[in-house]
Amino acid sequence: MAIHARDRGLCFYCLRRLTTGLVTLDHVVPRVQLGRISYRNLVSCCLECNSLKGDHFAEDFLRWLYRQRRLTAAELTDRLRALDALASGKLRPAIAPIANPRRMGRPPLHPINGSL
Repeated sequence: MAIHARDRGLCFYCLRRLTTGLVTLDHVVPRVQLGRISYRNLVSCCLECNSLKGDHFAEDFLRWLYRQRRLTAAELTDRLRALDALASGKLRPAIAPIANPRRMGRPPLHPINGSL
C-alpha cells in the first residue's frame, strides 16, 4: 500500500521496522475526533503503537513515547515535524501511474484517424 511505502517500512510513531503480520494503518486524528480518511491523516504503524495510541491524538502519543523513553529528544522533534508535514500535505504517498487503456483491451477514448 502507498501509505506503508511512504513511511519506508517503519512505524511512524516508534520508528521500529514493520513486519508483515504487525503492520497497521492509524488515523493521526482519531475517527472518533472526526479524523478524515485521507493520506494526510493516515500513517503506517506497528500493532503495539496502534493499540497503545487508541483514540489519542498523535502528538500526545508521541510525547508519551518520549516520556516512556521509547523515543529520543531528536526522534520526538523529527516525528513532530513529520506530523506537521503530513498535515500540510507535504508527505504524499507515491501513486502508481494509471495503466494505458489500450494495453488493457479497452477501446481508445478518442477516434482514430478522424473516424467515428
